[in-house]
Amino acid sequence: MRIEFEKFIQEAKLRSPLQGFKQVTQRVEVRKDPLSGGLCRINVERAKRPKQIPPETTELNKLIESSKVKCFFCPDNIEKMTPMFAEGLPDRIRVGDAWLFPNLFPFGGHHAVGVFSKDHYLKLNQFTPKLLEDCFKGCLKFFELVHVQHAEIKYWHINWNHMPPSAASIIHPHVQIFADPRPTPRLRELIEQSKAYHEREGNNYWSDLVDIERSNKERFIGETGPVTWLASFAPQGNKEITAIFSDISSLAGLKGRALSGFCAGLSSILEGYHAIGVQSFNLATFSGPCDEDLGELYLLNARLISRPNPAPFYTSDNGFMEKFHREPIIETMPENLTEKLRAHF
Repeated sequence: MRIEFEKFIQEAKLRSPLQGFKQVTQRVEVRKDPLSGGLCRINVERAKRPKQIPPETTELNKLIESSKVKCFFCPDNIEKMTPMFAEGLPDRIRVGDAWLFPNLFPFGGHHAVGVFSKDHYLKLNQFTPKLLEDCFKGCLKFFELVHVQHAEIKYWHINWNHMPPSAASIIHPHVQIFADPRPTPRLRELIEQSKAYHEREGNNYWSDLVDIERSNKERFIGETGPVTWLASFAPQGNKEITAIFSDISSLAGLKGRALSGFCAGLSSILEGYHAIGVQSFNLATFSGPCDEDLGELYLLNARLISRPNPAPFYTSDNGFMEKFHREPIIETMPENLTEKLRAHF
């Protein structure tokens, strides 16, 4: 197996006013993603930087209460204030307490919203496996119905922005799902890079990654059925977690043990996030085409990253290095994150 975990060490020396202008050294790790070659820079000292915008939990509570009043997704409003699917699909899709319906302002031809529950606000330790599974079952039903009508719509995506710092415009917990005839640029890169690895090494990169990480234990968090949870070696966002499915390459195979394992593991990750103070995050799945089995070279995977905690004003974690240079600045060592989250599995 030819997976290499490359990192380059830089030392920044300065005379710090925090220590009486004594000379100090800060260690910066530049890490290279084993598959894509993408870089990130890690300096745990940056987590201590002063932020002039303090968190305001009282303001968050006010926002939660005030946003309930006319929330489209709350039980009293959801049937009156959310759109219905066009002809050929059910008006809306329901599984348990979860509701699925079209996005009122879509960015694709097949873009829907999945609401998890009746609760307007949930802390991250309140997302039970059952609650997650019902919503994802609804998502998969939507994808399958669309694919029956439009065979060319074969790239399916489940995405989750939780709370405003992650770009969620509505507090009530929900996922954004869309299906397209073409992969997104990042998904295309992952599949192409996985194919190149398979041609070069004769193996599946994702299976090799799981085997290596399970063996070295540095970033191996745990397994829930056929799903492995890792802290990413070269994260593209703070506190990044990667989920890798052992035997399926697309969301079309997300059923049975794969679905229950994913929901159990995701519930544990969110519980761990809650324990270390995370209140906002993004999640995305990276699925191969629903009508092909790419399992020889590619496996379904998902990623989560934490975002700043909600506040009236907050310091964004997405600046010029992320937006323009595609080289994220990270404040947490993946290996330390692993230890904190492993306790929740």
